[in-house]
Amino acid sequence: MKICFYFTLLLSLCIATPAFALLEAGTPAPDFNARTLDGQPTNLGRYKGKTLLVELGTTWCPSCNEQARQIDGIRDFLTQHNITYISVFLADSAESIQEKLKTEGHKRPDQIMIDSGEARRSYNVFSIPRIILIDKDFKIVFDEMILDKKQLKLRINNHLNQQ
Repeated sequence: MKICFYFTLLLSLCIATPAFALLEAGTPAPDFNARTLDGQPTNLGRYKGKTLLVELGTTWCPSCNEQARQIDGIRDFLTQHNITYISVFLADSAESIQEKLKTEGHKRPDQIMIDSGEARRSYNVFSIPRIILIDKDFKIVFDEMILDKKQLKLRINNHLNQQ
């Protein structure tokens, strides 16, 4: 009986823990410093005043690569609605990112950021990929684990229709 209880508790924690890491809608988006592909310093805060779709992931994560494919499928929609797509790589070198961009054949994100750990800490990254919509007031609209292009477009449209 005790073993069953502890197993259930452990399983519950494993399933629930990633959800605890997600940022709540309406909270201020954490700013963080990073580097561009060419090594220049940048930060997320420089995009205040724009609607942002931020993807947090890595080059070696299959789910992250699938999320990038889903975002690629709505790039025209993002452009039409003036949404800036930022891909934040959490554990990759500039070389591995450039290689991925060449081999995957996706459209290049509007901005690529290479995290040194600050984004990972600021956004409580427990698992990847993470997909976050940030409004023009730099507040979280949604923070999700993975969305297909239909779900993503629907969530963004819901936000756009509320403005």
